[in-house]
Amino acid sequence: MRRILVVDDEPRITESFEEAFALEKSFEVVCAQDGIRALELIHKVPLDLVILDWRLRSEIDGRDVLLHLKNEHPEMLVYVVTASVQEVEEIKALGADRCLLKPCPNLVEMIKELPVN
Repeated sequence: MRRILVVDDEPRITESFEEAFALEKSFEVVCAQDGIRALELIHKVPLDLVILDWRLRSEIDGRDVLLHLKNEHPEMLVYVVTASVQEVEEIKALGADRCLLKPCPNLVEMIKELPVN
């Protein structure tokens, strides 16, 4: 089973991922509304993919979470979501596996196509 961490400070976003994968037997969604909780989960729960909002309203923002992930868990797949075209190059340079612009209507389908271990 693939475990996905969705990090977004908008509850409707995390809820939409939980709903989208509720019937999927090969995926489990874990959610965090801020960077602090995301880092806690990263250390406690084995993860296959992190979907990270770049502009978290939190003490620890998306940039900090991404830097931590790529430093501590370079093998982990990280998709960063942003609403700003200007941030794409910086996000890629910091090691995100994918940088997606909001809205991302095909994100759930894209994740479902990932091979399951």
